[in-house]
Formats: sequence, structure tokens, C-alpha cells
Amino acid sequence: MTSKSRRGFSYLEIIMGVMILGFILTPLLSQFYIGFQATRTADALSQATFLAEDLMEEIKSKRFDENKFPAGSTPRAQFGPDSGESASDRRTFDDIDDFNGWTSSPPRAANGTILTDFTGFTCSVQVEYVTLGAGTIWQVTTSSTFYKRVSVTVTSTQSGPIQMHTLFSYHAIT
Repeated sequence: MTSKSRRGFSYLEIIMGVMILGFILTPLLSQFYIGFQATRTADALSQATFLAEDLMEEIKSKRFDENKFPAGSTPRAQFGPDSGESASDRRTFDDIDDFNGWTSSPPRAANGTILTDFTGFTCSVQVEYVTLGAGTIWQVTTSSTFYKRVSVTVTSTQSGPIQMHTLFSYHAIT
């Protein structure tokens, strides 16, 4: 008596194998997708931080006030580009408050050239006079003070906003 040995798989076994493989691979592949999204978000946050730091360093290179300070200081209402200065060419800015209200989407270099690697990003700047309030809390004021707070905000379509704040102070050299 010889018996034939069974070789190969039946359709039912193949279908069951594919179903089990599908149940195993679905959560595994979703973890890869989640990891990919997290990497993209982290990359966008890194780029936004770079843009904010770069813009803040540019602002730090400018003087505290265009006018003779404190007697002739620039009133808060006049913050922003002055006559002869252009928001499209930040090289014309000569003091901190010229950056107030400046915004760009997509971001641009100081000479106005679009930064092509940063599409989907928006940069903006706010400059305010501040004074030391109760305790150690800086409060915004409309009066001229020896302190200006500069806030640089960079937003991206792939991440939340990045904000940097720097406090600038005026000191007279005698």
C-alpha cells in the first residue's frame, strides 16, 4: 500500500496565512508611519528654530535706537521701518525697532531673496518697550524705557509656532 503524500497548500491555508500576516503587519506599518510623521515634525521645528535664531542674531546687530536716547527716543507708535527703509530689504534697517511688524512668508534673507528651502514657513517680529513690574515680571509699556523686548515668531504648516524673546537694554557709555 502506498499512499500519496500531500504537497503544497490549500487555498484555505493560503487565505488564513495572508490574513494572519495582515493582522501582524498593519500595526507594524502604522508605527512606521507615526515615526515618519514625528520625524517630519521634528525637522520642521528644527528649521523654524534655525530661522528664528538667524533673524534674532540679525536684529542683535542693530543699535538700540535711531535717535539720541533717552531724550529723543523713538515713540512706541513710530516703531517700524523709517523713511528710506524698506521691509523688502532689511539691510536698510538701522535699529531694533525697525523690525516691528515685519513679516514674511515665505521667509527671506536680509536682502529680500526668498529662502527656497523654507516654503510653508512664516516669520514675524514684534518690538515693545518694557519695564520691570512687580517682582521680576516685565510689562509692556507705551512709554519710552531703557528696555525693548523683541519677539521673533516662526510658524510652519508642519509644526506649531516657535517663539524667541530677547530683552535689549540701553546703556550710555561715558
